Order: sequence, then structure tokens, then C-alpha cells
Amino acid sequence: MPRRIRRFSLMAVGATLVGMLGLSTPAMAATPASSAQAASVGAAPSEIGFTGSAYGSRVIVGSVVQSGPSAYVGLGCTTQPGVVNTNSVASVQVPGELTTGTVDTYASSEAISTGIASTTSATTQGISVLGGLVSATTVQSVSTTSYDSQTAAFSTSAAGTEFLGLSIAGIPISGTPAPNTKITLPGVGYVILNQQISSVAPRGASLVVVGMDIVVTLSTPLAPVGTQIYISSAHSDLGNALSGVLDGIAYGAQATVGNTIIAGREFPQPLTCFGTHGVTRTNSGAAVAIPGILTSGTVTDTAEGRAHLTTPSAAVTSTVEGVNLASGLVTATAVSAAVTAIGNPPTLGDQSSFVGLSVAGFPAIGDNVAPNTKVSLAGLGTLWLHRQIKTANKITVIMVQLVVTVPSNPLGLAVGTTVNVAYASVSIG
Repeated sequence: MPRRIRRFSLMAVGATLVGMLGLSTPAMAATPASSAQAASVGAAPSEIGFTGSAYGSRVIVGSVVQSGPSAYVGLGCTTQPGVVNTNSVASVQVPGELTTGTVDTYASSEAISTGIASTTSATTQGISVLGGLVSATTVQSVSTTSYDSQTAAFSTSAAGTEFLGLSIAGIPISGTPAPNTKITLPGVGYVILNQQISSVAPRGASLVVVGMDIVVTLSTPLAPVGTQIYISSAHSDLGNALSGVLDGIAYGAQATVGNTIIAGREFPQPLTCFGTHGVTRTNSGAAVAIPGILTSGTVTDTAEGRAHLTTPSAAVTSTVEGVNLASGLVTATAVSAAVTAIGNPPTLGDQSSFVGLSVAGFPAIGDNVAPNTKVSLAGLGTLWLHRQIKTANKITVIMVQLVVTVPSNPLGLAVGTTVNVAYASVSIG
């Protein structure tokens, strides 16, 4: 469950803070969420899908991701209550812009006394942004979207969202700010505290809660203009999928040893139950660096889907440029995993490709690699190229997968180490 932190009543911020920082709570496009906010329908939907996600921090400069979602957790896509996923990291460091302590995230599909709910939370400790200009001991964001089986109504709530030890420009602010409280940061930009964006409709609802959204709009030594820093983001969603429940994810790279994560999913882009209404969602980064294992250039991960159609559809891609795995063992100009699903039950497609692929010691391997090509590497393990895994309603492609099976190997990697490069998976059910 979401971590509980002690409540404080929001004290009046003194005239000094109002005058100095421009404290306001403007009417924004974002809609504050509460348990009273609901929309009813005449009959219960035939199938309701749960989805949700949470992360501790994210730093973007313009369109360039400097630090992707930390401790990202996703609920995936399910029509069943009882799914619980968690994640955590010890700290986040983005030099000059952000430091945090522990980040804990949580996502669940739940059966509640009145029906069902999707609940997510993100709790970030020891926050210091832009050299301490914005700081807090703890920021916890909680997002809950519910469906009442008796009234056939959807609703959203941010109950449980709390702040401890909040300080802006050295001025302490007690308690939890009102939803969408905007404070000017003189000479820098502004911060929105307890940002809430809610949507409630007859066939579904969703709520995004972001503890802090810091935006740099003025030239300052602290960070480039266009820098945006998010702290403690939680998103929950429920809705009737009508023609099919979508699911999918793309990411550029990951490295694990058994259940131990060496490097988490790089720049993941999930596809939610209800799709994107035809809009392509993108997560990208300038490079990947997993010391001693992998380097790359730009990573671009995308997801697009339509659930509310007679024929549902989904497409997920991961493109990684300038791949160099295991000190030149595998190199490529570009690697792209691209999968599709159309209909329910779906027709599954694979449009993945290599450009400039080279495997040391195997000169015959080029760009036109057959799916599920398996290469035995003496003294190291197994290399899969264009690995393709299919079930009746799901397709997964991992364009490069290295599995270490030999101890005391030249790379010094533990047996069981698995490295994925360019991963894309999609399903309709």
C-alpha cells in the first residue's frame, strides 16, 4: 500500500512569501480530483480494464531526456483485481539539477467495498532541486480511480497525497499544498505543487498526480531554459475497453542477473489498456551506458493504439542507434524492434530490422537475420538475434539478447547475466 506519512494542516503562507515568490492557485486546465468527482452511466460496462503507473523523478531539457523515470512501476493492463507491482531505488542524482534519497513506487488493481479501483503511488525522500531552491523531506503522490458497481459511476481521488519539510527558496511551507498551487521562482521560472489532472467520463476515468512540476523559463546558471523536473508522479486509470484490452511496452536496453537488476529498462514507453486514441507516445534518450556491457547513441521508444474501435489495433517500437555490446562483440548502426497487433483475436506483425549489424567472429551475419537466430559464443554464452516470442494474442521481439552461461568469461560477467537491446512487446485480449 502507499507509504503513510504524518499529516499537517496547510498553514497560511506569510505575506513575505506571497510577495517574494508570487504564490497563487490559478484556475488551470488541470482539474483537482476528489472522491466526490464522478460520472454515472445507465449500466455497468461489460469489461473494465485497470491500468496505472508511477515514478519518482524525471528530468527533461526541451525534448531531451536527461534522466528517465526513476523507480518506474506499471500496473500493465488487466481486467482482474489483485495485481500488485512495486519498485524502489536508493537515490537519484542528476548533477546540478536534482538529488533524492529513496524512491518507492506502487501500483495495484483492487477489489474495494463499493466495486473496484486502480491505485498508484510514488514516495520520494530527501528532495533537492536546483541546488536546494526547491526541497522537501518527503513528497508522496497517490492516485486512485474507482468504479462503483451499485451506482455505475467512475470517480477519482488524490487522498493520501502529502508533503513533509517543503521549502521554496528557503521559505518553509507547512502541510500539503492545495491542488495545482503555482509558485513563481524569481529569476528561474515556476513550480506547480500537488499538480492534479483528472478526467471522468461515462465509460472511464483517470487521474494524474504530480507532487512537483518545476519548469525553468528564464536564463539561469542553475539549469538550461526549457528544463522540466517532475517529482513523485502517480497515474491511475479505469475504463471499458469495448473491443479489446491493449497491452505493450518498448524499451531500449536492460541488464539483469537473475532477479538482480544491473540496469533497469532504459527509456520505457508503455501502452495502456485503452490505447492512445491514435496518438503516438514517445520516450527517448540521448544515449545508453551500462559500464562494461553496452553503449549506444539515441534511443527512441514509441507506443500507439486504439481500443475503442470495432477493430482494435496497437503498434510498439524501440529503435537504438550506435549499438556497441560487449566491447565490439555486437555492433550496429541502428537496431529497431517493431511489432503490431490488429483485431481481437489479433493478427500479429513483426517489422523489425537491423542496419549495419556486425558480430565479431561471424562475418556471414549481416542485416538480414532470420527471426530467432541463435549464436553460440565460446567461453561466454548465447547470443540471440531478432528473438521472436509469440502466443495467440501477444508478440515480443528482442533484437539483441546476450545470455551469459560460462563462468570466468573474458567480460567478467556473472553466469545468468542477460542483456536485452531493442525490446518491443504488444498484445490485444
